[in-house]
Amino acid sequence: MRRRIAVAITAFFVTCISLGFSPSEAQAADAKIILFDAPHTDLLGVSLNSELDASLLPIGRLGLPVFSPVAKPRIWLIDAALIDEVTALAVKDLNAQNWLTQLKVASVDDKVFAIPYGHPDLSMAKRLAPSELNYYYESSKLRLQSALSRQVQVNQSLRWTNTRTKITSDAVTSYSQNRRDLALLSTVVPVQQLDTLRSQLAFLLSSDSTTKRQLYFAHNADTALAAANHRLRIVPGKYRLTSQHERVPITLVNDFRAPVVVTLRLTPLNSRIRVGNPETVTLTANSKTQLSVPITVIAPGSTAVLAEFRNAQGKGLGDSVILTLNVSVISPAVAWFTSGAAVLLFLAAFTQSIRRVRRSRK
Repeated sequence: MRRRIAVAITAFFVTCISLGFSPSEAQAADAKIILFDAPHTDLLGVSLNSELDASLLPIGRLGLPVFSPVAKPRIWLIDAALIDEVTALAVKDLNAQNWLTQLKVASVDDKVFAIPYGHPDLSMAKRLAPSELNYYYESSKLRLQSALSRQVQVNQSLRWTNTRTKITSDAVTSYSQNRRDLALLSTVVPVQQLDTLRSQLAFLLSSDSTTKRQLYFAHNADTALAAANHRLRIVPGKYRLTSQHERVPITLVNDFRAPVVVTLRLTPLNSRIRVGNPETVTLTANSKTQLSVPITVIAPGSTAVLAEFRNAQGKGLGDSVILTLNVSVISPAVAWFTSGAAVLLFLAAFTQSIRRVRRSRK
């Protein structure tokens, strides 16, 4: 029996080679059930439309291939971005619950392959960031395994669409810039805290995306990245200094669900004060921390301090803020200088008076 099985397997591989295709390509000849859709929520979690619910019905566009799948042998190609949206909808929607249950039942004995998260246009994704494309595959795989409670595979030779999508320059610019900004933020914020946003940036390159949708997500990604940066921030403030040596309280906010270690950089915008800079600051998860910063007064008047977070490599993070200070104290150095100048003026005036008296006597 074992010998027959071995002979059959050998014959299969010989047949594949003689016909000029690999076993993976032979596998791709199975009937494909492809599940992906345009995003129904944006990168801030705002609902874009209510079309998803109806499409999950047994006669719906996404329901039909799940409730009435094609005959075996078959494979499933699934985008985890769609599963994430259906899972979120299933919290309060019966159609979504039924669809997820039926998907697990229908695919239980079939092979499931992950489409890269957000189903980006492959040629554009490979050109802009091939490493990110690998990340989208892996992110989709892990999310599918969690949602379906089973093993999921990745095969980058499988295609879920034969169409090419023209990606606008606005989408490309937003994608590239926000990907760099997110990578910078991840130097201090644990990557797990940024995983969803990183995956959803693929929406800007989606293979079925219209020009209008690309423009929307280009602006939406900018807003989402700004919101992510704002979760780690310095609170601007106005301060009044009344002595030569003061300690100014500065409030630092970390809205991430994990501790963050940063450097707080304070730069005076003129020479009226000197500011002490702490080396590093550890901000606990979901916290507001008040830091007492020493300031030495050099001269009175209005001044300001530029405050910003930096990472271990000295690169600035997020937006800098301005701390406004009104210095009403006269430092000893200035007082000595002013007093010395007054004495010199008095002596000069006294000397001049003596000279005038002597001239008048002559």
